Amino acid sequence: MTRASALFAHVTTHRLWLTLLLCPIGLAGIVFLTRTVFPGAQGSGIPQAMAALSMQNPTDIDTVLSLRIAVGKFLLTLAGFAAGASIGKEGPTVQIGCAAMNVCGRLGLERSHALQRLLILAGGAAGITCAFNAPIAGILFAIEEMAGSFDDRQARSIILAAFASGITLLLLLGYQPYFGFSRAMLPLGLVWLLVPLCAVIGGVAGGIFAQVLVTPARFMPAPVNRLAKHHPVGFALLCGFVLAALGLISHGQVFDASYGAARDALTKGTLPPIDFAPLKFLATLVSYLSGIPGGIFAPSLAVGVGVGTIFSHLVPGAPVTAFAMVGMAGYFSGVVQSPLTATAIVIEMTSNPAMTVPVGIAAILGTMASRLVCKEPVYHAMAHQFLRVIEHKPVADPNTAGVRPE
Repeated sequence: MTRASALFAHVTTHRLWLTLLLCPIGLAGIVFLTRTVFPGAQGSGIPQAMAALSMQNPTDIDTVLSLRIAVGKFLLTLAGFAAGASIGKEGPTVQIGCAAMNVCGRLGLERSHALQRLLILAGGAAGITCAFNAPIAGILFAIEEMAGSFDDRQARSIILAAFASGITLLLLLGYQPYFGFSRAMLPLGLVWLLVPLCAVIGGVAGGIFAQVLVTPARFMPAPVNRLAKHHPVGFALLCGFVLAALGLISHGQVFDASYGAARDALTKGTLPPIDFAPLKFLATLVSYLSGIPGGIFAPSLAVGVGVGTIFSHLVPGAPVTAFAMVGMAGYFSGVVQSPLTATAIVIEMTSNPAMTVPVGIAAILGTMASRLVCKEPVYHAMAHQFLRVIEHKPVADPNTAGVRPE
C-alpha cells in the first residue's frame, strides 16, 4: 500500500493537474469492479466484521467474510491508494484478518456461533495490530469496539492473536512505531487550558464526520442522492473530481492517508497549513462516500493532527508535537467513540507514554462531545445497516455505502 501511494505521488509530483484524470477514473473504475467482480468489498470492512459477530447463520457470515471478498478488498484498496483516495488500510486489514480466521475455522473444526465469534474477534485484533504495529490498540479495539464487553475466553484469544501479529511484524520489520518516535511533552501550565478546548472541538468535528457517514442522504442535495443510488459509478466519478479539486487546493497534501504530514507534525514539529484539517476532512468524506474500499482510521488520525496544530498556529507557545497528539486523540475518539482505543493507538503509534494523561483526557472529552451530535458510534450504526441488508429488511443497498434516497 505504501508503494501504491508512492506511485501516485511519483506520477503527480509537479503534475498535479493529472489528478483531475486519475482520481475520477480511478474511483469510478474501483466502484465498477466492486459492483461487478467483488460485491461486498466496498467500504471500511470493520462494519462488515462487526455485523458478522451478530449473525447466527454461517452462510450469512461467509457472505461478508469470504476469501473472495478478502482478495477483492486487498486488490481494490491498493487501487484506491494508487488513485490518491484519502483512505486507510486498517479497515481492510480487519476484514481480511476476520475473513482469514473465518476460513480457517472451517478447516477441521465443528462450526458454532461461539467459535466463529471468537475467530472474528481474534482476526479484528490481528488486523489493527498489523495495520499500525500497535498490539495494545488492537486488543482494546477488539474488546471495546467489536465485542462491546469483556469475556475471559474472548480476551485470551484476542490477546494471543494481537501478540502473534505483533511478533510477526517485529520479525519482519523490527520495532518501528507507525509515526516514529515522538518527544512531545506538555509541562503543566496555562497551555493545559487549551487541552479541553482542543478535545471538544475535535470531538464535535469527529461526531459530525461520523454522522455524515451514517446518514449521508440527509446532508446531500436530492439530485446527488439520486445519482449515488441509481448511478454509483457516475457518483464515484463526481467524488473523484471533488477529491482532485481538494488535492489541488492543498497542493497534494490531502491525498492517501497524509502519513507524511502527520508524521512530520508529530515527530519534527512541522506545522501543516492551517486549512489542512478541513480539507483532509472533506477529502476523506468524499473518498469513503464514493463507495470504494478503504478505512477511515488513518485519515482521521491525520485530520486530528490538523485540528490540534491549528492551536499552534493561533496560540503562541502551544507546542506543535504535543497538540498534534492531543488533537489526534480528540478527533479520532470523536469519530469512533472508543476512548480506550484512541488513547492506546495514539500512544503506541508515537511511542510516547509521557503524553498519556493529556491524550487520555482528550480521548474522553472527544468521545463525550461527539455523542452530542452522533448518538450511535459510527461502526455500530453501519454494522446495523449491513445486518438489515443481510436480513432483507428495507434499507439502502450496502454498495451505496449508506446513501439513502430522500
